Amino acid sequence: MYEWNAWELYAIREWRPNAYRIGALPHDEVADVLDRVTPDTTDFLVHLNLSRQAMFPKQRSELFAALRERGIRILNADVCDITKKHVQAECQRLGLPSTAATRGGDPDEKLILKSECNHGGLKERLLDSDTRIRLGLPPESAVLDGNLDYPVMTRSELTDHWDDDGLAIERLIENRKGLYYRAYLLQDRIVISRFVQSDSANPVQRIKGARSRDNFHYLECSRLVQSPDTDDDLSPRLKSIVASFVDGIQLDFGAMDVVEDDDDNFYVIDLNITPYWGSPGQPEMTAFLRGE
Repeated sequence: MYEWNAWELYAIREWRPNAYRIGALPHDEVADVLDRVTPDTTDFLVHLNLSRQAMFPKQRSELFAALRERGIRILNADVCDITKKHVQAECQRLGLPSTAATRGGDPDEKLILKSECNHGGLKERLLDSDTRIRLGLPPESAVLDGNLDYPVMTRSELTDHWDDDGLAIERLIENRKGLYYRAYLLQDRIVISRFVQSDSANPVQRIKGARSRDNFHYLECSRLVQSPDTDDDLSPRLKSIVASFVDGIQLDFGAMDVVEDDDDNFYVIDLNITPYWGSPGQPEMTAFLRGE
């Protein structure tokens, strides 16, 4: 695990407990990283808690080439941008439903204002301004202050919000059943968790406050693209969209949040390639993702 600010209590430590850590820094040199890779290494996971990381380290492509010469497989090699706008752009590129909002449209439509960076950009704030610029990270929003209870406004209420490069403005997707989903992937094994939201009026629902949870395990995520009609009560469209997104961006490990509307449409709204896990829980799910 080539890791930056994503070690204790993170999911990969539960699902790959025998992995070892190489602490990462933005200015790492290729030779320094290679010197710390043991001879019996088979897989190299990029585990950097940043929303953009194509320039971390600066010689990223050279590092990957050197690792491949040693016969080491790189996980998430092609996934280096999880900003909100990029995730929605990828959905559009893959022909999947997107929540991206535009200035024009129904003035009464509800829109949600999110940080462009993952988790409110809290980890990005640990870096100095010069490093942020070098890594191409979005600026801090002038509207949000790191609070994760993102505001909801109608389109008519927005003014210069559209010009805030630290903001991602999306259509608010809701359903009467109060359902939302998180999918967890480790190589081709995937678990889709279905949650029922709490009674809170807050449109931003958190897993910690969910009323109930059901987990659905699938051995081969790639098969769900064309054959999503498995013997369970999850929507085939949901499984197909999740699997198509995973396949389309070449994701090896991570978690994604999915919401649905009342017409059986599903939207990927968040991608996290360093998912947090917290105190050990969900033992059956953990055993499945470990391949036990």
